[in-house]
Amino acid sequence: MRLTFGTAWRRYSLILAVLVTLFAVACGASEAPSAPAAPADTAMQQEQPVAQPEQPAQEQEAAVPADARRLTETRQFESTPTPEAAMASATATPVPTPTPGAAVTSKTEIIFVTQEEPVSLGTFSDGCSGNVPSTICEEIATDPFTWIDSTTFEVVPLSGVETWSQVDPHRWRFKLREGVTFHNGEPWNAEAAKFGLDWSGDPTSGGGYGFHGPIGGEVVDELTVDVVCENACPIFPRTAIFTPFQAPNWYQNASDDERELNTIGTGPYQVVKWTPGVEVEIEAFEDYKPNTAFDAQAPAITRAFQVWRGESLVRAAMIQAGEADWAVDIGFENISEVPAYKTGTNNEVFTLVADNIWHPELSKKDVRKALALGVDCQTLMEVLYDGLQECIGNISQWGTVGINESNYADYGYDQDMARELLASAGYYKPDYDPSSNNFDVNEEIRIHTRADRVYRGLEMFESVVAGWRDLGVNAHVVVLEPNKAREHRRSGCGKFVTKNDDGSQNREIALACADQDPPPPVGSSTHYYETATSNEALDMQRQLYLRNSCFNVNSRVCNLAPGFDGMSFEESINDAVATPLGPERLRKMEYLAQIIHDEYWFLPFFVSVQVYGMAPNLEWEPRYDPRIRINTMRFTE
Repeated sequence: MRLTFGTAWRRYSLILAVLVTLFAVACGASEAPSAPAAPADTAMQQEQPVAQPEQPAQEQEAAVPADARRLTETRQFESTPTPEAAMASATATPVPTPTPGAAVTSKTEIIFVTQEEPVSLGTFSDGCSGNVPSTICEEIATDPFTWIDSTTFEVVPLSGVETWSQVDPHRWRFKLREGVTFHNGEPWNAEAAKFGLDWSGDPTSGGGYGFHGPIGGEVVDELTVDVVCENACPIFPRTAIFTPFQAPNWYQNASDDERELNTIGTGPYQVVKWTPGVEVEIEAFEDYKPNTAFDAQAPAITRAFQVWRGESLVRAAMIQAGEADWAVDIGFENISEVPAYKTGTNNEVFTLVADNIWHPELSKKDVRKALALGVDCQTLMEVLYDGLQECIGNISQWGTVGINESNYADYGYDQDMARELLASAGYYKPDYDPSSNNFDVNEEIRIHTRADRVYRGLEMFESVVAGWRDLGVNAHVVVLEPNKAREHRRSGCGKFVTKNDDGSQNREIALACADQDPPPPVGSSTHYYETATSNEALDMQRQLYLRNSCFNVNSRVCNLAPGFDGMSFEESINDAVATPLGPERLRKMEYLAQIIHDEYWFLPFFVSVQVYGMAPNLEWEPRYDPRIRINTMRFTE
C-alpha cells in the first residue's frame, strides 16, 4: 500500500511504543526474583542473570536464517514426501535408517532449562500439552506408536511397534513388539495399547484427538491391536505421534495427585522426583527396548534435570556459566552470551484465538477483520525480531497440506479501513469521542497470554494493544499463570460433548455450541487467548480437528461458515479428513484453510524461530517441531 504521511507517522509512533515497552521490560529484569508461583493475571517478575558472558559464541555451521519461510523451505521441506510418496509410506511400515552402534557420551547427566515449570507430569492430564515445558510427559516418559523422522519426514515406529498396515479405510492394524514393559513392569500388549487408544480418541479427555479425531482400539491377539477410526483415516500413522500410553493397572488405581505427578509409560526415561518450584529429575529406563529409529535409540545420558527460568537472558547466562547444558528460546540477541547455539523453526504458529462465539464484538467478522488490519505486523517483526520472523495469515506453517500462497498471506496494515469496519459493525458506543480517544467506554477486548511462552511475545502483545487503542478499541493484555491459561484454552465447544450410558458420545449439544452459555472452567468469554500451535503431521487435518471443530475443547469455531460442496463446515472437515492423499485431498484442505484465513477466526503472527543455547560439547540437532528427545543427545570429550 502507498505510505502516506499519516501511515508513516503511525508506524514511527508504533516503533517508539515498542521501544518503550522493551525498555520497561528490560528495567523489570533488575527486580528481585519472585516466588516460584506467580499470582494469576499478573506478569511474572524477572530473575537476575546468574553470570555475565566472558567469551563470544563459537562459530556454527549454519547462520541465523534470514526468515522463517526460507528456513522451512531450505531445511525442512526439501525432503517432504509428495502426496504419492507419503501415501506409500503411510500404508506400510518404513524401514528406519539404522543407528550406528550404542551412543557414547563423555558426561551422563544433563540439566535442561525451559521457559516454565510443567503444569503436570501426567501424559493423560489436561496440563500435559505439546510444548517444551511438557516434554517429559509428552515424549520422554512415554513412547507413542509412531514418530516422524526429522530428516526424511518418514513415519517410523518407536519402541512398542513392529509393523502396521491398513486393513480398510477405517482400520489400521499394528503389530506390537514382544518384551516391552512399562516403567513399573506391567506388560505392553494389545490390551494396554487399547487402553491408551480409547483415551486418545475421546474428545472429552484425549489430547491426541486434535490430530486423529475419534478413534478406539480393538484387540486382535496378545500383540496385535486394531485402530478403528470413526471417520476414514488415510493418514493415521502420521498422526499417531500423539498416542500416549500409560500402564493401565497403575493408572486405574492411582489417585488424581499421583496421575498428575507421574507418567508410567514405556519411554526411554522415567520420573524420579518432581520438586515443585525447583526441578524435575528423571533417569534412564533400564529396560527400555530401543530399535533402529534414531529417536528410539537407547539413552546414553542416564540422568536429566529439568529446571525453568522465565527470562531468556537468564537461560542464556546459565549456559554460559556452566549451570545448564541446554536451554530453549534464548533469543537472537543472546547468541553471543552462550558458548554454542542452534537455530531452527519449531513448527509452532504463534497466534491469537478469537472467541468467535460468546464475545459480543469478536463474534462479528468485521470487528475481527478490523483488529487484524489494525496490527502493523511487519514493523513489529522488524523492531522486535530484527526482521527474522515472517508475518503469516494462517495457523499452520508453510509446507502443510492445505496451505498455499493465498491462504498463508498476512492481512496487511490499514488503520483507516479498520476504523471504517469498527464503525460499520457498531463497535463504537455513542459517547465515544475519537478526538479524546476515550476508548474505555467501548466493549473491552482482552488478550490473554502467558509471560514467557514465546520470546518477546508479551512485548509484542503490549504493542498490539497500543495500536488497537489508537483505533478506539478498549483493549488490554492480561497475563495468566499456566494453569489459568490452560483453562482459557480448554473452555471451548468440545466441553459440550457428553457420554451416553453405553459409553458412546453425545454431540448434539456441541453442534449447537453457539446456543449455549460459555462452558466451564472459565464460564465466560475468553476474548482472545494466545497459543503457539503446532502441526507435526504437516496436514491441515490437525488444525481442523483441534481448533475448528465443534467437538474439541480448544475450539471457538462451530459451523460459523459454510463448507464446500453444499456441506456444513463440520461435515466438510470429516469429508476432507477421509479423502485419501492426492489432488482431491489437497483441494479440500486448501478450501477449508482459505475459509479459516478469510473469516479471521484467528490472528496469526509468525512461525516461531527458536535459538537454543547449548554447552559446547553437547551433540544435538533441532527437529522441525517442538519435540525434544533426550535419548538423542550426547556429550563429546
